[in-house]
Amino acid sequence: MSFKKMLVAGLCFFLPQLYSGCLLAEDDVLEKDDGDIRVYEASSITVTAQKREESVQKVPAAITAITETELEDAGVETIADVIDMIPNLSVSKELGGFSGVAIRGIGPSMFTRKSPVVIYVDGVPYDDVTQVDLELLNVERIEVLRGPQGTLYGKNAIGGVINVITRKPGNDWEGKASVWAGEHETYGMKGFVNGPVVTDRLFFSVSGKYTDVGGYMKNDHPDQEYFDARSAASLKGWLRWLPVESIEVNLHARVDGRDGGAGASLAPGPVVFHGYMDPEDRNDSDVYSAALDMHYQGKGFSLYSLTTYLYEKDDLCLSKTFVPVQGTDRIREKSEHKGFTQELRVQSPDDASSIRWMGGLYYSTENTDDEDYSTTLDTEGFFGYNVKYNWPGERQEQTVAAFGQVTFPLVSALDFTAGLRYETIRKELDYRREVIRTDTGQQLPIDPFSGSAVPVSWSRDEDWGAFLPKGVLSWGLSEHVMLYGSVARGYLAGGLNAWGDDKEAAKFDEQTSLNYEVGAKTTWLEGRVLLNATLFYIDIENMHVWNQTAPGVYVASNAAKAHSQGVEVEARAKLLQGLDIGAAFGLLDAKFDEYGDFKGNVPVLSPDWTANFNVQYRHGSGLFVRMDADGYGTTYYDDANTIERDPFGLVHAKIGYEADSWDVYLYGNNLLDKEYFTGKSFGVFTVGEPRTVGMTASVRM
Repeated sequence: MSFKKMLVAGLCFFLPQLYSGCLLAEDDVLEKDDGDIRVYEASSITVTAQKREESVQKVPAAITAITETELEDAGVETIADVIDMIPNLSVSKELGGFSGVAIRGIGPSMFTRKSPVVIYVDGVPYDDVTQVDLELLNVERIEVLRGPQGTLYGKNAIGGVINVITRKPGNDWEGKASVWAGEHETYGMKGFVNGPVVTDRLFFSVSGKYTDVGGYMKNDHPDQEYFDARSAASLKGWLRWLPVESIEVNLHARVDGRDGGAGASLAPGPVVFHGYMDPEDRNDSDVYSAALDMHYQGKGFSLYSLTTYLYEKDDLCLSKTFVPVQGTDRIREKSEHKGFTQELRVQSPDDASSIRWMGGLYYSTENTDDEDYSTTLDTEGFFGYNVKYNWPGERQEQTVAAFGQVTFPLVSALDFTAGLRYETIRKELDYRREVIRTDTGQQLPIDPFSGSAVPVSWSRDEDWGAFLPKGVLSWGLSEHVMLYGSVARGYLAGGLNAWGDDKEAAKFDEQTSLNYEVGAKTTWLEGRVLLNATLFYIDIENMHVWNQTAPGVYVASNAAKAHSQGVEVEARAKLLQGLDIGAAFGLLDAKFDEYGDFKGNVPVLSPDWTANFNVQYRHGSGLFVRMDADGYGTTYYDDANTIERDPFGLVHAKIGYEADSWDVYLYGNNLLDKEYFTGKSFGVFTVGEPRTVGMTASVRM
């Protein structure tokens, strides 16, 4: 039985059991004040963005913290859904399931597969561009840090960090189960249960989720109705051990499986919801991760150890009907990726009143094995057979780093923070190119197009090193107002292209940035109104971009210089009991300063404005009503700025009834049925979800 089938069976068993447990055990669990768990309080959110616990309004950085309640109210199910709530953050859903995240004008180079915004789920790094659609499980909160975070988080965090923090199990029994169904044959289920194994000592948590979308893009192929049908399943287990008062050990593991089509329009023009795709085309992915997190609280210091492991297996296949690259019959990528990290950190206690310090060591290894990385050319009319170009390479990466940060008072209410990280990165590539007859599987000795001898193979390794400093000045004017200014260096490592016979030309350089930021964090009306604002300017050197060198062959390279500047404003208000209002707005001006003919153009995925507004009302009778509106400015999808998406907006709504132990809601996404695209690759566009109406129901312990 497959993992997804086992998970569905388990959830089908788990949901009714949890419901009956809620009815039978209601008197045995601690009663919770509904107001405490369902009402947002801006000033009370505690975050660990700087690897220590502190109030979000006291962190001198551009950070958005989203609580469990807010995520549930907004219907957020994946990390990609969170991005719409953050100013100057945008996502591009590409052909084949790749999702690029851009922040403040710094975007991904798809063919390096590294995102400039690193996602951490309970300390496990997910920096691959395929992981933005990761499902959320039993989340306590999400922290989104904008701006380079290299000092504490290291390589690739040149744009920012998204921290996903799972709810830790404790002495209280907690549980919830949800099911939902909607248009386009959409349905799903999820649930979690937390509780004690040994009171005050050992606790556990289990959570799972399954989603299925029948599709909304009609396939004209007779063997498949929709070519964007997809499904995903996730399962996570957690053990928390407190052997003595000063030691905490957390062990958690997770598995995610995703099956589905690549989901794109087949016409580079008006949005269409039909096309023709080979049913063999697919985008399947399995990800396994685990982490061991240990904490010792000593006298005057805390010691942390975090060990993580991640294994990912991808299988992507796109036919010529889906990839309109001239002469291409099929593109295939089948790869395995393994990653290991170890961090040791010692720091002052979180409640240290004057000088707060930390220092640490970091080590990581990555290994990627491209089992089948190929492009099949439609050459039967020329040679009597098709030929496949295959790049079965292997990539290795090793990182070693040391870092430290200290915060100390200069005068009353004025603090200075200095941080520094030094890291070395070594990358190795074993390159091989083969030309194979598809009818016989024979490896050809001569490339029929170039006439050169094949196979071609070589190996190369390169080393990079970087200092990543940060300086922050924060001024607490009062209990409700803080001003800050910061300067930080960002870093995205260079690499070696896995495609291309020229060994000497394989290398591309690191991308660096220098980020200047000033901001204000304020609360008003006794904490009922939160208003934060940020101004930033970024100088970018050697921005990563990608170029096509042959049909179906793309390589990463560097642009010369770019800059980005902008404004971000976030506001939240609770003016009346039960009434919550939220808004986020970002202005962005990003340009290439030196990049050949593209000088003065806007980098990919850098809308000149983003906006989010939401209002909701929760009445004591159980009535719940919410409306969300998202807006996006002009966005370009190529460096030449020839592919432009006009400004547009989306409206979503939700209404329901909430009882003590159960909820039911009716929701509608994209209520105005706006037609839009979310990404572009290989000359085709990824289509956004049309209007979708559905229902969801939940039961709680």
